[in-house]
Amino acid sequence: MIDMKLKTFVEVVECKSYTQAALHLHLTQPAITQHIKQLENHYQHKLIENPHKEFRLTEAGHQLYEYAKIQIHNEEIFESQLYKMTIPLTLGATLSIADYYLPQILSHYVTTSSRRCQIYVHNTHTLVQKIIDGEIDCAFVEGQFDLQLFEYHLFKNEKFILVAKKDHPLAHQHITFQQLLSFPLFIREKGSGTRAILENYLIQSIYDLSSFEKIIEIQSMTMIKKMIMQTFGISFLYEGVVSDELKSGELIQLDLENFELTRPMHFIYLRHNLNKQYYLEFFEKLMSITYKNR
Repeated sequence: MIDMKLKTFVEVVECKSYTQAALHLHLTQPAITQHIKQLENHYQHKLIENPHKEFRLTEAGHQLYEYAKIQIHNEEIFESQLYKMTIPLTLGATLSIADYYLPQILSHYVTTSSRRCQIYVHNTHTLVQKIIDGEIDCAFVEGQFDLQLFEYHLFKNEKFILVAKKDHPLAHQHITFQQLLSFPLFIREKGSGTRAILENYLIQSIYDLSSFEKIIEIQSMTMIKKMIMQTFGISFLYEGVVSDELKSGELIQLDLENFELTRPMHFIYLRHNLNKQYYLEFFEKLMSITYKNR
């Protein structure tokens, strides 16, 4: 059974208010304050800075919040197992993976499995946080995550390429990065794994995103591709995302000097999740479908 003090702490953090937490938990505010003090005494660390002014967690507070969310989620899993409740598998996937890599291997599972499956599509940063918060069970991601906190398995290695429309001024020539800067750059929103790959690449060079004269942020991968086809804009995307357009000739890969990137896509879930063996078996089943279809 989860200690009520941990549940109180989580409620305080999510409300950012002792008063609101007391209302939600049907406790008095002094009781809420006492619970937080008991936790701070137990762990010998201050958890919340200036609770009655600008609400802010300490580093220890952030760590305890993540720990408490994991424990509360595991308690829910345990109770569902204890009382033989069937809960759906909540699966996350980034936009690139959801639209261009998962359908062919996930379709069979979701239509034949006795377990209900809910699928959430968002960027890597959001999915990682949703797993920590217990809102989703596992996810396919393409960006960075805490290797100490998560179990992870390689889903796919994929090439990251520079694309433009077929009659782009830089088409069919060997070009430098400097030549790209005057053309509009289409990128995903902050938190996207696709964007993070480009930003990490730029860190190792003399450029950054501000080096481009014009940057357009778009959440939709389909919209990015369509706008590239109608402008002299460029974008860095996974090869699989533009494979159909490359085959049809609507888009081409630009020949960028000293640019060759391959990045992993991973399947992740929390190391201390009670259902982690089930998630691993689920992933292995999907991968067996992948190999079977090759």
